[in-house]
Amino acid sequence: MNNDTIARIDRYLNGAMNAAEQAAFEAEVEADPSLATDLALQRDMSLFLQRKDRRAALQQELGNLGKDYFQTTATTATEPPTAKIVPIGRARLRWLTVAAAAAVLLILVWPWLTSPSLYEQYAQHPPLALIEKSADAPVDWSQTETAFNTGDFKTASAQLEEYLAQYPEDQLARLYLGICRIELDEGEAARELFSSLLTADVSIRDYAEWYLALSYLRAGEREACRAVLQDIAPASTLYARAQELLERL
Repeated sequence: MNNDTIARIDRYLNGAMNAAEQAAFEAEVEADPSLATDLALQRDMSLFLQRKDRRAALQQELGNLGKDYFQTTATTATEPPTAKIVPIGRARLRWLTVAAAAAVLLILVWPWLTSPSLYEQYAQHPPLALIEKSADAPVDWSQTETAFNTGDFKTASAQLEEYLAQYPEDQLARLYLGICRIELDEGEAARELFSSLLTADVSIRDYAEWYLALSYLRAGEREACRAVLQDIAPASTLYARAQELLERL
């Protein structure tokens, strides 16, 4: 990713483009999978930095809170500074006590709130790379690929449904439609698709079993997730990951 691409993506993410520039940039993203990948990476980095800034602000707030209780004074040039207690009103003290307790609680739960969930850690979707199967196919696959690979699962889902209405036997398209439905919190519909693929070709079946388990994990149904993972055979290409996830459930 060169500096010009970084600058353009930064302007796009920060809303600095006018309507014409934005439309032209989005059209370019749809036509260029490499640019779409760069956009997704820079968007993820931006979210990470925002979380980091919020944590730094919280730490600064805790530091300022301590200054309400103590005032540092120096005695002589040879003696170290001492902390002198500053009297504060009873109402002010109650407020500071509540604020301190809330800040400490936030410090304890903040890593849990900002760290990826177990589902997010394991739902690393393979990029969608499909080939248009006929000249009159109703879906522009390049747009579908871009939508899926940049996390626009609503658009990708709609286009895959349109395609499958004409080509219902396309197993790979059904698999990716199931992934879209997981991400759209349509767990039951996703599981119907994955279950229908458990007798498919082995390469598709392995992923269908894996994503069937992840659909339960996303829904918080850990026992159901564990049961599916335990059924994944050692010959599966995802057996090692299934065993790793089992240990963490």
